[in-house]
Amino acid sequence: MTTISRPLISAVKINVLGPPGSAGSGNALFRQAGRVLVFTLATALFMVESCPAGSLTFDGEIRERFEILSGMNTKAYGDNSIDYQGVVKGESDDEVLLQRVIAGFTVQQTSHITYRIHAYDSRVWGWSLGQDDFIKNRGTPDEHVMDPDEEHFELLDANLQIGNLFVEGGSAILGRQVIVYGDKRIFGPGSWGNARGWLWDAARLSYRTGGNFVDAWYGQTKTKDPDSFSLTHKHAYQGVGVYGHFETTQNGALEPFFAWKNNLFDETVSEGNLYYYGARLYEKDCHGFHYDLTFAVEDGQIGETPVNAYAYVAKVGFTFKTVYFQPDFVLGRVFASGDSDPSDDTRKTFTRPFGSTTGTHYGRMDIMSWTNMIDDQVSIDVHPCENWDAKIAFHHFSLDQWQDKWGYYKYSNGDGRDDTHIGDEYDFQIRYQYSHHLEYQFIYAYFDAGSFVKNNVEDNDAQRLYIQFTYRFDIGL
Repeated sequence: MTTISRPLISAVKINVLGPPGSAGSGNALFRQAGRVLVFTLATALFMVESCPAGSLTFDGEIRERFEILSGMNTKAYGDNSIDYQGVVKGESDDEVLLQRVIAGFTVQQTSHITYRIHAYDSRVWGWSLGQDDFIKNRGTPDEHVMDPDEEHFELLDANLQIGNLFVEGGSAILGRQVIVYGDKRIFGPGSWGNARGWLWDAARLSYRTGGNFVDAWYGQTKTKDPDSFSLTHKHAYQGVGVYGHFETTQNGALEPFFAWKNNLFDETVSEGNLYYYGARLYEKDCHGFHYDLTFAVEDGQIGETPVNAYAYVAKVGFTFKTVYFQPDFVLGRVFASGDSDPSDDTRKTFTRPFGSTTGTHYGRMDIMSWTNMIDDQVSIDVHPCENWDAKIAFHHFSLDQWQDKWGYYKYSNGDGRDDTHIGDEYDFQIRYQYSHHLEYQFIYAYFDAGSFVKNNVEDNDAQRLYIQFTYRFDIGL
């Protein structure tokens, strides 16, 4: 335990002094760290004093990841790292170390009252990008930072959960919280990215009966600024969410959803009022067969422009349970509408509500998002032995509408071009669960650029390598 915790101690010591590439001063970071530390310790002491003995748990995780990127980065595709505006952003061959530490307390005061407070800190070493590359609405009163990989001394959660509220099966969660449902496409922060996304300051109500539930909430999502403590800084969006789960079989369910998403900044430089509704229907195991279907509609407006867009996910697979390695084959298509005429008076480009974009959803290169996209995919999962998993996947990525942009990077077809094939991706992943607490992952992804990339962006392929270990702990106090 002592050796595992050394990266955390080292990171705090180095970064308070201001590491190379850090956008903030040491004094600013020290003040932020002090506020979070004082708040965390004060809350913990209150919990200890007010709760029965043995009901307090100290828990969290330490995650270290080494990445090698070639031919791209987070802001630009190509060996020359030129973004869609023609500006050089970082380098295309970064070798980076990412660290994320989560630690805090969970308190079960009574059978109906639970407190949670966890702080987290995410850092990057060796990155050619900086905080200035992730400023939104630059030069306006609504300027803010949305850094995908760095957050310094931030709150992951700080909330109170009340059970048996009003009726049996009713409950509420009040405060900073992680809101995640289903496969995380509609609601859910990406946990693969180094900085956690879509963290809510919200009030959430829930009603559960048996295996079924309906949740509803109102809240605001925080920005991701490494040098600003989010409770005293801007929130990016406000929103309402409703998510239901109704069992259809022993291993399947229907999950309807609704979301309202409203920017808290000027609509002329950001999004307006958007509404999402639809449902997910899945079956995890019916004599080896399984499927996962999601359909989502988006409407509302951005500024004065009405929105009329949609998206869907359709996957079907079969697991050979009696065969050695128990191979699981999956075929699927992930679709999000694009706009065939961006200059007309209706926007048809689908944008995600409050869901994840990184990880397993759209390829392990992490260069795609759920907008103006067709992803035809096939994968095979195998389990060679206990605690070992391996997966090979293929993705054929295309634009839905050639007139619209590549959603992740915002590149467009040049004059006279109508290319749609973004490229083909090959993913290979191995995961080893050494113990309940310790997990290792190795991931390699190769992107074979298609005609859209070669003719409009840059004529090179790209690849990415991840080596990661995660240590999770929970200690009863």
